[in-house]
Amino acid sequence: MNKISSSKKNASVKTVINILSVLSLIAPSVSFAESSTGGITIGTRSAEDVAESKKARERSECNQARSEISSAKNKIAEACRKAGLGSGCAEKAAACSETLGTDSFDTTDAIGTLMGLPAGSNIGGSCPQMNGRDYYDEKKRLETEIKDTQKDIAELADDEAEIKETFNTTIQELQQALTDAQQELEETKTSLDEQEREKISEFQASQNAAKEKLREYNSKIISLRSEMTNAVREKATKMLELTAETSKYACNQEYTKAAESYGKVNATSNKSHISKAKAQKAAALDAFNKCMNRFQQARISLNEQSSAKMESITDQIRNAEASTDELNDSLNLASTQLDQMKADTTKRKTQAEKKVTELMTLTQNKMQAAQENMQTKLKALATKQQSYTEALNRANNSLMTLGPAPKRGAEYTSEEASSEISAQTEIIEDVKANIASSGIDCYLGEAAKGSSKRSRSSGSKSGRK
Repeated sequence: MNKISSSKKNASVKTVINILSVLSLIAPSVSFAESSTGGITIGTRSAEDVAESKKARERSECNQARSEISSAKNKIAEACRKAGLGSGCAEKAAACSETLGTDSFDTTDAIGTLMGLPAGSNIGGSCPQMNGRDYYDEKKRLETEIKDTQKDIAELADDEAEIKETFNTTIQELQQALTDAQQELEETKTSLDEQEREKISEFQASQNAAKEKLREYNSKIISLRSEMTNAVREKATKMLELTAETSKYACNQEYTKAAESYGKVNATSNKSHISKAKAQKAAALDAFNKCMNRFQQARISLNEQSSAKMESITDQIRNAEASTDELNDSLNLASTQLDQMKADTTKRKTQAEKKVTELMTLTQNKMQAAQENMQTKLKALATKQQSYTEALNRANNSLMTLGPAPKRGAEYTSEEASSEISAQTEIIEDVKANIASSGIDCYLGEAAKGSSKRSRSSGSKSGRK
């Protein structure tokens, strides 16, 4: 506890005693002591007049003193009433004024200690630092400020929760989008692989069918070429049977037969038979020529039939070879298409993977930006919260340092009451001093002393309580 200087404390004690004396004064009826002469008359008539005049003056001065003292006490009572300090007002006002007015005062416990209360005691309305209107207005303002600041701090907590929720939602959405993209990539790759397998399967089936067809065409070409060889051999064989020598030999045989018939006729016939022999000879030559003609027609027919057959076989071989070439072209084209399809599948996979990779980079950047944005907002909230907390602490400190609550109707502070009481006490002391210095006995001193003792006794009991 801060200490109050000894000299100031002694002066305060003296002032308190004086105040107690004034407060304890009641309006005593003052009687002037009459000087008794035991029935002896002193002086002349004029002396009596002078004495009577002096008594009248003293009575007037005493009445004036009592009036001034009564007015001062009324003003002290008014100050106490306006300060709302209750019983022991003068001691409380003086003690509070002296304690609150020291430079070393910094806690309300000092007031309680000064009033004889243990440290930490609630001294209630003993030493209010403000009048009732100002105190309760300031208290209401501070309580409203505290309530509003607490509400602002609570709203900051809601804002922080909202910022974090927004961040978590953003992160979840980004992660979900990335997961969906990765799943889509896997589905795309699976689909492309499936398409590639189907294409390869179709290609292999087509290749096998084409190869089977090629084998059929090759077999057919071989068979046709064998037929061609047989046709050529057959033609050659048959042509051998139809050579000029063969035909002449065969026709000569017919001619010889005819000639033999002519010879027989010539040997056995008469002259009439000569013409007949000539006719037979002509018939033999005609038979020979016809025979030769038949051979010639047979050669022509053989050539024509062989040519037609070989031409047909040649056409079939040519068609089979053309079909073979077409199949080979189809196989080569299908192989090229398969390679192109594989390249296209690889390209589409690469593009899909690149798209996911770019999305991963973009997602990472967005997540980092969201993190930085959240940190910035949280930092701003922390700054606001610190500002609000400091404002709340200031308001709480201000509320705590308002001091004890005065009565609501109190118009004076303890210092204002003490100032008024001190001023009126000085007036009372001056009046008493003037009376004492004038030698007039108004019995003010005795009444004051008695009242002062009663007041001090009451004040000490109140302090012990």
